[in-house]
Amino acid sequence: SGRVGGSTLKWLSKLAPSLELSVGGRSEQSFQAARSRLPAQCEFVQVDLDGGDVALAEAVAGSSLVVHTAGPFQQRTDPALMRAAIKAGVPYCDVCDELQLARNAKALDADAAAAGVPCVVSCGIWPGVSALMAAEAVNKLGGTGACERLEFSFFTAGTGGAGPTIVSATFLLLATKVAMYVDGELVEEEPWLDRQVRDFGEGVGEHECYTLDNPDVPTTAEALGIQSCVSRFGTYPSFWNGLFGGLKAALPTSLLMDRGKMQGLAIFSMPIIRAVDALVGGTNAMRVDAWG
Repeated sequence: SGRVGGSTLKWLSKLAPSLELSVGGRSEQSFQAARSRLPAQCEFVQVDLDGGDVALAEAVAGSSLVVHTAGPFQQRTDPALMRAAIKAGVPYCDVCDELQLARNAKALDADAAAAGVPCVVSCGIWPGVSALMAAEAVNKLGGTGACERLEFSFFTAGTGGAGPTIVSATFLLLATKVAMYVDGELVEEEPWLDRQVRDFGEGVGEHECYTLDNPDVPTTAEALGIQSCVSRFGTYPSFWNGLFGGLKAALPTSLLMDRGKMQGLAIFSMPIIRAVDALVGGTNAMRVDAWG
């Protein structure tokens, strides 16, 4: 019932009004609090990602599709919901943006294939659509193996309309090493470095971006034979970028990695963030540059 889940429900309801929709979560109170912005035909189902495989399989049994949007995904490594969906024979997709979790999910490929259950991971905007953009760019260069270097660049004005969970995920990413390919070797670097200015086109313009972890980087590089690949992110007004850099420098890594405290910081910050959003709007943009 968060921002991403709510938007997913809204569009599923618009595209297929006859669908029966269920919202999974730990707290029915949170569901009721968000009820007014969810489609009328939604019902609540108790789902705890840490509740064990049996309980998860029972929660999703009988569904036609599981769409997992319950972030932040950072620091999670067990694809428990996907495993439960496979066990229950229910197709599955998610918007995972945590590399190790995505890799562990893909390791269940043989189980999914044996059960005849389609599963797609990391299929949001970024990561997700951005990987399709990268594949198209590489295809224009001649296909797999033709691209020497590829860069992802992402931009939001304010939060881009995101809720506190995505804001807290950004805080968590400030404590997450950035996986990138450099001359054919997968390396990890500190986040929020290597400032670059990128032009996001008409209506958005040029904005600064900094390195931030994105599972599209290693998966795209490995799938398309790219030697060097990196991802950057930036926001506007620019003081938000400075604030992120200041948080990374000032706060100990152990605090930045604390999911509960970062969620609390995000919730505390939301009134200020929404006030700034009202001034600058909620633009999202991305670009992919590829060199042969």
